[in-house]
Amino acid sequence: MNQALEIIRLLGLSKAIRVKKRFDQALPHVRGYAICSCLWALLETGALDKLLEADGLAIESLTVGGLDRHVLESILSYMDGLGLVRVEGGRAAVLPKLRRLMDEPRGFFELTYAYAPVFNRLRDLLSGQAKYPRDVQRLGKYVGRGSGQLCRTLPYPIMADMIKRHGARLVLDLGCGDLAFLFFACEAMPALRAVGIDIDGPTVAYAKEVLAASPCRERIDVRQADMFDLATMAREQPDVDAITAVDTYHEYLIQGQHKIVGLLSDLRRQFPRALLYVGEFCKQPHDKLRRRPTAFLEHHLYHDLTNQVIVDAAAWRRMFAAAGLAILEEKVFDMVGHGYFVLR
Repeated sequence: MNQALEIIRLLGLSKAIRVKKRFDQALPHVRGYAICSCLWALLETGALDKLLEADGLAIESLTVGGLDRHVLESILSYMDGLGLVRVEGGRAAVLPKLRRLMDEPRGFFELTYAYAPVFNRLRDLLSGQAKYPRDVQRLGKYVGRGSGQLCRTLPYPIMADMIKRHGARLVLDLGCGDLAFLFFACEAMPALRAVGIDIDGPTVAYAKEVLAASPCRERIDVRQADMFDLATMAREQPDVDAITAVDTYHEYLIQGQHKIVGLLSDLRRQFPRALLYVGEFCKQPHDKLRRRPTAFLEHHLYHDLTNQVIVDAAAWRRMFAAAGLAILEEKVFDMVGHGYFVLR
């Protein structure tokens, strides 16, 4: 109390209250950066999953593999202060608050980590000293992992339900990433077979590692391929009756909508038996985000900084029509900025 009175004497009551209030307002912004950085470091080194898998671990055991104990203890002490872990007697244990964050929201942290290199070079991008993607790239592994985690909450269940109701038997998934969607679909439909393709070599290599440990490994094939050049695939897989793409097409819209219209036209011609299943972001009006700044505000920022174009549902409908495709089924969820379409 004496300390508080001394501060009030020096600053005056109104200024002391104002300073306290403004620091309290600033703290969540600073803390968000700090805690994300700590979680990302633990995630990338594997320490986070070790902690999550155990009821409690000796800190010494977490340093096996070369982690610096001082830095590790600094991170864990900070997280202890925030009620995320408990550090006592040389041991660390995850608290319920962190377990909840690493449940459904984990994908949000992983997807944001995928853009960390972009934010690390944001000053250079702003000043024109660097350009995306020439000088800086996303972390492709975490784009796939984060997106896969997030999509399990709504997009994958909706897409899998559509595929099941239309009786698909052999799925070709474009931009398959770490196979998260195909795993979900095959778990939901025991008779389903699938082929996943991705243009990124490291992503495909990672997908093959994950597939080798999956109970679905006999029903899924994964290949490195360009979805804009699938003539060979069409000859090898004439029985494909479902072509899926979850949050894939928008990454090419920077080249113009004609790029996607051409792709959809080719798919219709090369795979005449297949229905096309599309799950895509539908741009949220900025005035809506201003009134209610949901996580799509960050989503739009990440995409804008990396030259990924997000369009509204009406624009997707125009592209489908231009490609000669009819919409058999449509579900657009404005509240989450996502749309789902079955096309013939």
